[in-house]
Amino acid sequence: MRVCDQRNLIQEILFFVRWQLWLVLLSLPYHVAFCARGLGDRRTGFWKRAHLAGQVLWIHLRIPCIHAPGELLAIIEEVVTLPASMPGVIVECGCYQGGSTAKLSLAARIANRQLIVCDSFQGLPQPGMSDRVDEKEAFQSGDFASRLEEVERNVRRHGNPDVVRYVLGWYQETLDQLSGIDIACVFLDVDLEESITVCLHKLWKSISPGCKVFVHDVDRPPVVRPFQDQEWWSSHFNSPIPPFVGSGHGLGWQKRLLGYSIKP
Repeated sequence: MRVCDQRNLIQEILFFVRWQLWLVLLSLPYHVAFCARGLGDRRTGFWKRAHLAGQVLWIHLRIPCIHAPGELLAIIEEVVTLPASMPGVIVECGCYQGGSTAKLSLAARIANRQLIVCDSFQGLPQPGMSDRVDEKEAFQSGDFASRLEEVERNVRRHGNPDVVRYVLGWYQETLDQLSGIDIACVFLDVDLEESITVCLHKLWKSISPGCKVFVHDVDRPPVVRPFQDQEWWSSHFNSPIPPFVGSGHGLGWQKRLLGYSIKP
């Protein structure tokens, strides 16, 4: 789906019904299950989870998102159940208008962790030839651009800005700022093979063992290709390819574009 920044009223209504309201209705069983898993859980509990689930659904209705509600709920589940003994921040690369950021900030607050949000705020860089996928619309430079001020405003209105730190710029130039910071969970929604490769190169050593790196758009082979390149992993980290779940097919209904790798 190409997200258009300029839409007339009819297009706005159709976008809301198809990509926001309809997806929220379809995701309700997943949110009920998310709440039920809080029964007997002293850390989160049913009511805290119910409040969070309601906030997540409301955010999806208020901010245009390029993910399904069930996909972010899977990441939120991981964040709120991270062991307290495991150090680390939450890292999001690629935030568009801040819908995912607002949702993750609420989970990070419950988990008592910082959320570091990395984005160029200029949209995608120039895609390479390897990013072309048959039968899918090609990405273009500048796609999914948003302004930092817009994301900050959305997070202030619907999330928890107190736990959020923004890192502005291209990943190749900015992710070194995270060197030496323990990372407990990562969400990469960066669309392009080169961007995925750069994020892995810059972040992998800081990710705590056993933690998950969630990846969006796993239906696109270029997005998961870096996780399948044994030569690259051997030369950069002297390690085998890490396990990857969901390559090509996602994590099931309502999470079909989401996969994850696990740091051994």
